[in-house]
Amino acid sequence: SFSNLNFLNHFNVSYNNLTGQIPTSTQLQSFENLSYVGNHLCGPPVSKNCTSKGISTDVANNGSSNEGSKVNWLYVSIVLGFVMGFWGVVAPLFFIRSWRIAYYRKLDHICGKLHVFWATM
Repeated sequence: SFSNLNFLNHFNVSYNNLTGQIPTSTQLQSFENLSYVGNHLCGPPVSKNCTSKGISTDVANNGSSNEGSKVNWLYVSIVLGFVMGFWGVVAPLFFIRSWRIAYYRKLDHICGKLHVFWATM
């Protein structure tokens, strides 16, 4: 653990998305506040106070309330792409007989040309 080290000359964990309380009565207390910037750490030397669970009050109050309202747009776009692809291509081939016949005739024609091309090579 970092708290057991006593020979560090420089220490910087800025912007590493760390959470929790900085261990007390260790060498970690002697480094500047700038060494911990960009994290959700609490306790000295950082100015944020800790709750009983060791999580800063800012993270405890704001972290859980915002996560429920976030939308993962990657999954939304995957679902929309699937729905649009299915209803735009597969569903008409399944439900409209003339489209299905034309599609498979064209596919058979292309496969025939590829077979002739490969056979003459």
